[in-house]
Amino acid sequence: MLISWILLCAIIPSTRAQESDLTKIPPQVRLIRVYGGSDESLPPIAVLSQPTRKSTVSPTFGEKSVTIEMDIQSNLPPSLYAIFVHCSADWSEDNNVFLNEITLRTSNIDWRSAPASSRYYTYRGSLSVPNSQVSFKVGGNWKAKFYDYSNDGVVFVEARFFMVDPAAECAVDVYGDLYEPDMKVGISAFTVEAQVQTIQGVMDNQVQTVVLYRNNRWYEPITISQISSFEQSNDYRKYPPRTMVSGFGGLGKRFRAEKLPAENDYRILDMNNLALFPRGTAPIRLPFADLRRNGGYLYRADDGAMTTRFTSLYDDDYVLVEFILDPESRPSDEDVFVAGSFNSWNPDGNWQMYYDEHERLYKLRQWVRRGRQNYLYGTGKYNNDTHKFEKISYEEFEGNTNASPHTFIGLVYYREFDYGGYDTIIGVGAGNSLGRIGR
Repeated sequence: MLISWILLCAIIPSTRAQESDLTKIPPQVRLIRVYGGSDESLPPIAVLSQPTRKSTVSPTFGEKSVTIEMDIQSNLPPSLYAIFVHCSADWSEDNNVFLNEITLRTSNIDWRSAPASSRYYTYRGSLSVPNSQVSFKVGGNWKAKFYDYSNDGVVFVEARFFMVDPAAECAVDVYGDLYEPDMKVGISAFTVEAQVQTIQGVMDNQVQTVVLYRNNRWYEPITISQISSFEQSNDYRKYPPRTMVSGFGGLGKRFRAEKLPAENDYRILDMNNLALFPRGTAPIRLPFADLRRNGGYLYRADDGAMTTRFTSLYDDDYVLVEFILDPESRPSDEDVFVAGSFNSWNPDGNWQMYYDEHERLYKLRQWVRRGRQNYLYGTGKYNNDTHKFEKISYEEFEGNTNASPHTFIGLVYYREFDYGGYDTIIGVGAGNSLGRIGR
């Protein structure tokens, strides 16, 4: 009896120490995404509630708010707060106290517990801005930078979104073009042209930049600018586009990007079928290996969006998926990665595939949120310093086709003189290979 008591006393402090250690484990971000309003298919673009100029311009995209959603693994509800930082057109942060006021912060994040079956995340946070605590007085590129109160010297995670101060009409046209690929794939490419017409009171020489994005791919800018340093943001591409600016704002100014690889429509991963993707911790291997595509596709995808509206709250968890890519005995000379809606089209080294010499297949195991996902296989060179892929391309495994229905969204930037000068967004347009897109 005495021995049992001694053993019990020895176990209790150890257990308490373990519980104390668990509370010290920092939270881990599993996913962050941003979308317009309450619709996960809309881009993260909002219109200022009090525009600077009186204008009847109605941008193609622009909601009253944007929603930032993040999944966190944490033993306790996360103690995070957000600071909002204004950025220039190339996402360089403005060191300007007039733009980035100390009041532009909030900790009013709506946290909800994950389903009981979840093994990968424990809490989901949602933040909609502008709100009663946070309002924006200028348009442009904005970052929401989240910090943990227990370690507020390091950015925990950040999200990108756009605020529009409408003052220009923008129409985006997509034309067929050709380029010279390194691989033996189709030579299909696009020329994308944004036609901008401004209202009175906007100085033509200050309308200097248009940035194009494929919808939902907010970390892959296509910059067309009269400011040469801005176009350095195109260097991450294997095939930087040829760009041109012409015309006058009052009569019509044109921003043109040529020889953009057309790519292919996205691959689809629909995980709402629990029979094919059951709950659990065992990896689910896709039934068939993905193969190279030469430009053809069977089904229309979702323009790069993650769709979870058909997933029940009880099943809204993550599944450990094993991606299998068959290079058909022709492994790539470059690093191979998976980019998709499940990583916000911003893959890091955790999404790099490895080549199994024995099976002669590329493989990757990763946790993927249940829902309908879009994705592509890309190639490039991984930079260990920046933790980004450089010289990226999707041609080797996806091919190119002018039938690609990707939406190109054009954001028109204007260099304001107020507050020491900053880039605001005064127009938004969109188009694809089928034509212009209107509101």
